[in-house]
Amino acid sequence: MKYKPKFSNSSTRYFQKLTQFVYIVTATNFWFEDVKLPNRFVKVYNSLSKFLEAIIIALVISTFGARHTQKNLTNKQSTDILMKSVSSFFVYILYGIIVYKKEEIKELLFSLTVTLKEIYNDEIEKQMMMKIRMYMAGLMFVGHCPMITYGVEGAFHALTSNSTFTTIIPIWPDLEDRRLFAGFARILIYITGLLLISHVLAIYSLIICISIFLGYQFANLYEYFVDLNNIFDGEDNQENQEKKYEVAVKVGIKMHNIILRCVNQLRSSCKVVYGGQIIINVCAMVLLMVQMMQTDRSLVQLAPIVITATGVLVSSGLFIWSAGDITFEAERLPTAMFHSGWHNCRRQSSVRVRKLITFAMIQAQHVVVIKGLGVIELSYDSYIAIVKSSYSVFSIIYSNLNNESLNFF
Repeated sequence: MKYKPKFSNSSTRYFQKLTQFVYIVTATNFWFEDVKLPNRFVKVYNSLSKFLEAIIIALVISTFGARHTQKNLTNKQSTDILMKSVSSFFVYILYGIIVYKKEEIKELLFSLTVTLKEIYNDEIEKQMMMKIRMYMAGLMFVGHCPMITYGVEGAFHALTSNSTFTTIIPIWPDLEDRRLFAGFARILIYITGLLLISHVLAIYSLIICISIFLGYQFANLYEYFVDLNNIFDGEDNQENQEKKYEVAVKVGIKMHNIILRCVNQLRSSCKVVYGGQIIINVCAMVLLMVQMMQTDRSLVQLAPIVITATGVLVSSGLFIWSAGDITFEAERLPTAMFHSGWHNCRRQSSVRVRKLITFAMIQAQHVVVIKGLGVIELSYDSYIAIVKSSYSVFSIIYSNLNNESLNFF
C-alpha cells in the first residue's frame, strides 16, 4: 500500500530522512513510501545486504563456540566472550523482530507524521525536534564508543606487547595465530562487529524517535485543550462560540483516539524489544562488573569496560526515558480537558459539551503505560530500579565467589 501525505512539515521530513538512513544501514524500508534512492542502487544494495547479513549472523553464532576452540583464555577474556556472545545474540534477535514488524511501523509512522498534523503546534514541534536530535546524538555517540574503544585497546596491545589484534573473540582465528591471513580475518571481524552495532543503533534510533514523538503528541494535545478557552475571548456571538467550541472538542477527542491507537501500535511492535533491552542491560552490567573485578586496574584495561557500561546505561536510559515521557504527558491531559472552557457554554450546548468532556476525561484518566514484555513498566523510577537490580545481582554473585574462595582455604 502506498501513501501520499497531503503536506510536508519538519517532523515528516526528519522521519523520512531517518528512515532513509535506517535503510542505508539495514536495507529495510520503514517509510510508508518508496525509498528516495536510485533504482539501480536499491537493486544492487538489496542483493548485497543479504551477503552482509549472512556475515553478521555467522559472527554472532561463532562467538558462542569460542570458549571451546580458543585455548589459554584469561578470566577477563572468558567473561568478555560470554558478555559479547549473549548480548550480540539478543540484540540481533531484537533487531530481527523490528524488521519483521516493519509494516506495523509503517502504519504507525503514517499516523504520526500525516494524520496527527490536523492540530499540530509549531512551538511543540520545535521542542520535539530539539529533543530528538539531542537523544540521537547521545545514542550514536555512546553506542559506537564501546566498539571503537575495544578497537583502540586491541591495536594498543598489538603494537606494545606483540599480541594479536583482538576485539571480538570468535571460533577462528586462534588468539596466537600470527599469519597475515589471520590478521586480515580479525580486521574483518572487527568491521562486522561495527556493522552489527550500526544495525542495532539504527533500529533503536527509530524506536526512540517514535516514543519521543508520541510523548509530544500528548503534550501538543494538552496545549490544544488549554487553548480552547480562547474561543470565548473573541467578538463573535455566544451561539457561534459554543458551536466552534463543540466542534473543537470533538476534533480533540478524535485526535486523542488516534494517539491512543498509535500507543497500542507501539506496544504491539516493540514490547519484546523494550523487555529484551532491559534484560540485556541487567546481564551486560553484571558481566561488566565481574569483568572489572578480574582485570588489572590500568587505564587501558578499564577504559573499554567503563565506556561499555556507560553505553549500556545511557542507551537503555534513552529507551526507558522516552517511553516514560509518554506516561507523564498522558497523565496531564485530563486537567487540560477540565480547564478547556466547557463552563462558558449555556443551556443545551452546555449539556452536550459536558457529556463530551466527561467522556473525554474518563478516557484520558486511563493510565497510558509502555511495558517491556507486557510486564515491566517503563518510567524514570523503573530505570533506577533496573540499575539497582543489576548491582544487587552482582553483589550476590561476588559474595558467593568470595565465600567459595574462603571455604577452599
